[in-house]
Amino acid sequence: MVISAFLLSYVPIVNWPFSWMMTFFHEISHGFAALITGGAIESIQLHLRGSGLCTTRGGSGFIISLAGYLGAVIWGMLIYLMADKLNKRHTDEMALFMAGVIFFSAVFLARDLMTLLIMTTLIAVLLTVMKMQNNSFIKLALKFIGIYILLDAIKAPLNLIDGRHFGDGARLADTTGIPELIWVAVWFLAGLFGLYTLWKLTNKEKPDINEHELPHSGIMK
Repeated sequence: MVISAFLLSYVPIVNWPFSWMMTFFHEISHGFAALITGGAIESIQLHLRGSGLCTTRGGSGFIISLAGYLGAVIWGMLIYLMADKLNKRHTDEMALFMAGVIFFSAVFLARDLMTLLIMTTLIAVLLTVMKMQNNSFIKLALKFIGIYILLDAIKAPLNLIDGRHFGDGARLADTTGIPELIWVAVWFLAGLFGLYTLWKLTNKEKPDINEHELPHSGIMK
């Protein structure tokens, strides 16, 4: 699944909905960090090619800047783990909750047509997944979304190493005096740790199970 998500991330246009999903959860993590630290969310913008912007007011600038990539890691892990463990009813509720968060953001935080179109597309994707009758496929779809978000949260910080001094890493560097490269490393390692944790949690060694089947006797009772 990780390999599939990695390869898909380099397929133009086809990868857009998944990149939009990661960008949304990155930006909403900034917003939640603002709310938790006493601030407010002014707006969220999502762009066609996968970038985005969350405008906040007040709150802790340090925590808000730090929360984007870390939040995406946490969202990716939670989506995967919940999809892996839940039954049909609960996976439906999980997809509906995710769609509800995006719908709320579209109604109250979107300020441009492109953002509205992208959020509407994401809601449609999640509702389509929820309407599927095959629970195994629903689980697989949600788990893939979680893996894609997590994997993109590992890769995306590396794009900040471009010499432009722009973005979350630059803001943290200006706030703390710690070089931007250190913050990129923190996010990158956090993503790898999240992926490793998922692997450990979902690949625990299971006890051997001995099955004893009664051979068919050919006698019907």
